[in-house]
Amino acid sequence: MAAAGVARPLQPASSEVMGEPIGVASQKKATLFDPLQHLCYNHPTSTISLDDLGLDFPQASSRTAITAPFPLLTSAGVRELRADIFRPEIVGEYGSWKYPGVYRIRGYGQAAPFAYSMWRSPEVLKACSDAAGVDLDVIMDYEIGQLNVQLPKHVDKSSAITDNLPPPEPPKASDDDLEPEEEGADLKDLVSAWHHDSYPWVCVLMLSDPIGMSGGETALRKGDGGILKMRQPGMGYAVMMQGSMVSHAALRTLGSGERITFVVSMRPRDPLLPDTSTLRTVKPISNNDELFRQWTGYRFDVVAKRLAKMRETLQAEGRPAAETHRLTKEWVQAQIEYLQTTVDEMDLNDYIAPNFK
Repeated sequence: MAAAGVARPLQPASSEVMGEPIGVASQKKATLFDPLQHLCYNHPTSTISLDDLGLDFPQASSRTAITAPFPLLTSAGVRELRADIFRPEIVGEYGSWKYPGVYRIRGYGQAAPFAYSMWRSPEVLKACSDAAGVDLDVIMDYEIGQLNVQLPKHVDKSSAITDNLPPPEPPKASDDDLEPEEEGADLKDLVSAWHHDSYPWVCVLMLSDPIGMSGGETALRKGDGGILKMRQPGMGYAVMMQGSMVSHAALRTLGSGERITFVVSMRPRDPLLPDTSTLRTVKPISNNDELFRQWTGYRFDVVAKRLAKMRETLQAEGRPAAETHRLTKEWVQAQIEYLQTTVDEMDLNDYIAPNFK
């Protein structure tokens, strides 16, 4: 898939949505996600497979490495999501600077009702699963979700994090936002370090208008050491990536405008599929009291579902005693390893430091 260019949204931002002026819908309290108004999913036009990248991971839940950008939200959905997240009480409590001009917001969960209802919506999960080629679920509430915010260049980078909240309506970008001397980002201009994601899958949704910007690609490291750059999505577009299997990094967006992405981590819904989740990259940036509470809850839920399936298997009549013994022993050993990983990942001294090389 071509790396250059930006995927354009199906429904451009307009001055009215269903007859309402801009801001009316966004100002209502506790607005929840409505798939009829806010969802506009179309299947990705193409995908890059693990085979295309020269990668072979038996524990992968799908052969898909990353999808082409695909439409997910209408302009009304983008506006409501921005209005829900960029409130002083959310950004002030859950936002933190990554470095001057770039900050993250994570860990708010149900405090952002539109975002929470969107990512727990069966319709959105079905869309993400269809794009990825495997039935997926959100890893846990804590990962709904992480916003990465690159502020416009004119904003005072020394001001408080709540002093320059992005408006609900995404600012319209233009070619004038691209500064003449900036011809594009390269691999020395990273917003995120090279890394594998902590969780099996990630959905990355664009909440800004990237037209007129350059850079912003996702760089993927191939099996032979080569690099493949994937274009950034357009506003309301998303990509699905099996980020636990592929080493990747985000390149800085060049231009004077904002760039806001919404990242939600997912895992296969089937408890019998491999679960490669770790906490090593998220512990340094999380409220670990809450993260560990939800981590243990989701891991124990997986074991409970596996137990129910195994019990059903073992209750079938006619199986020789030796086979019952073997199946039980193998299952117990697998759960011991899974639970030991659950414990090990909560070691606060075990984390992955950023690597910008």
